[in-house]
Amino acid sequence: MLKYRARGAFRFLGLLVLVVAVSAMTVACLPVSDDTTGSTSGDATGTTTTEETSGTGNTVLTIVMYAAVIGGLFYFLLIRPQRTRQKKAQELQTSLGVGDEVQTIGGIYGTIEYFDEETDTAIIQVEGGGKLRVARRALAGKVTPKGR
Repeated sequence: MLKYRARGAFRFLGLLVLVVAVSAMTVACLPVSDDTTGSTSGDATGTTTTEETSGTGNTVLTIVMYAAVIGGLFYFLLIRPQRTRQKKAQELQTSLGVGDEVQTIGGIYGTIEYFDEETDTAIIQVEGGGKLRVARRALAGKVTPKGR
């Protein structure tokens, strides 16, 4: 249980760091104006000076930074947790064997009697003596008897 609290705190801390980074990037990319006289920066021919083009550069930099931060958010909040879940599920599938007491994703408890590698299914025996064929990936986990 403590492991799950630490994981949630770590995700919250990562999210907080990303929010602070976005705020810092927003403040850093704001254009700084030294012109207090109120004059325009274009001349009579219609050409612009470097002051106007630097604002465009800041905008592009801001967009790139936001894209990087959003990509980081997607990775740490969506992609990485999904990969760890898939890895745990794969480890569970490889660790299952005949005689293990398991629970299916539908909540059915039973004991594994046979694995059919060809169809990737398992035959489990349930409490009433009946047998069920389930997909191997539908086995949610091993069940440990109480008191052990």
